Amino acid sequence: MDEQERQKLRKKRQRARKRKRARKRFLIFLTILIVALAAFVITVKICNPDFDFSTLLPNEKAQQVVKFVNEDILGKTTTTEPQTTTKPTTTQPTTKAADYDYVEFSDFAFDTSLQGNQLGNLLNKTNGAVTYSPSYIYYSIPNKGIYRFEPNEEKNKKVKADNYNFKYLNILGDYIYFVDTDSNTLNRCQISGGDILKVSDNVSFAYLYNDRVYFIGADNTVGYIDTESFEKTVLFTGQADKTISFAGISLSRIFFVQHDNVADYSEYITVSLTDSNDRQYFRDDTLGDDIINLQLECGFMYYYQKQADGTYNLCRQKFGSENIVTLAEGCNATDYPVIYSNRLYYTSLDGSKMQALELNMNSMSTSVMVSVSDTDTSGTMAVGYGYQYVFLTGTRSYGGEEVFAGSCIYTSSSRDNTLIFSDGKLKYLE
Repeated sequence: MDEQERQKLRKKRQRARKRKRARKRFLIFLTILIVALAAFVITVKICNPDFDFSTLLPNEKAQQVVKFVNEDILGKTTTTEPQTTTKPTTTQPTTKAADYDYVEFSDFAFDTSLQGNQLGNLLNKTNGAVTYSPSYIYYSIPNKGIYRFEPNEEKNKKVKADNYNFKYLNILGDYIYFVDTDSNTLNRCQISGGDILKVSDNVSFAYLYNDRVYFIGADNTVGYIDTESFEKTVLFTGQADKTISFAGISLSRIFFVQHDNVADYSEYITVSLTDSNDRQYFRDDTLGDDIINLQLECGFMYYYQKQADGTYNLCRQKFGSENIVTLAEGCNATDYPVIYSNRLYYTSLDGSKMQALELNMNSMSTSVMVSVSDTDTSGTMAVGYGYQYVFLTGTRSYGGEEVFAGSCIYTSSSRDNTLIFSDGKLKYLE
């Protein structure tokens, strides 16, 4: 073989090697592209398993990518089974997945000194009959008025002694806000007393934070009232066959539960405080009484969850987390608890004795704070928390005797340390 033929052979081999290197580089690039695409799909599928990739790729290609990730990487099957379409009944809700189930926890960074009352006090059967300021505990007695109790010297004073049913007490600054439940009017007066000023009509529930009173109206409206101008902003109006209960707020949204009384299911709705059209669901719907008495306090949801044996567990769940902590099992009374710092106060029936229990959510230890005898679950007896004092107030049984009793958190729950309302003031049992 002469030199010319050898040069031709070398050039041929060089071209072959170049083509081989080009194919190799292309295959490496294609592999990297596929791995990156798969990583993207995996990330999206983990964060949102229901994401529709057909909006990003042609339908056939999207299905191939999702099938590859689900079956070959995540180990899930994407094979569709024949489905039977059933006609919806009136006992089943329309399934709505939560679309506002995560938010930065900073959106719940409340200044608790700007709260007018604890949510549990307002939501439970006491209907906000107890609240407190830095100096006093305020409480309402049906058909008698509003009183205040000075803890250090344990002195009483009448603030508003009128024949009204004042509930949903909220205190901030120089004013106490309250709802006349006979007329559904929101009012306020000086914390020392004085004339009553009507703030708004058509209010059946009120929660004060900073410069707004968040309300539920007797006509199923939801919104807030400015404490300076008294201007009312309605964010949502429910239907007549549905019942709305307040759940809580963040710094940017209001949360509430709407129960369908016909189909017997609950929807968990949140609305932006600045845009009433921004309406989303923060939990999946629940049927019947599977979940009851949910409240959102400082970024944690507290609720009772029904068990297979018909009893209820008291649960806590951080907003945006799937982790559920059971605080108490087999609860025989399921009224809203009251949360204060790391302590939770709730009712429990021991035979015929209603007890207000304190749960330390760090150590999970419980203590009996105050008890009332001859009671049952048909009454309205509920726990109320006022700084350093815990109360049980309501009727012993359905339509029965009104009782207002309490004790200091630093004393035992004995009879000698129990305060009762009698003759226009709180005093110790004799």
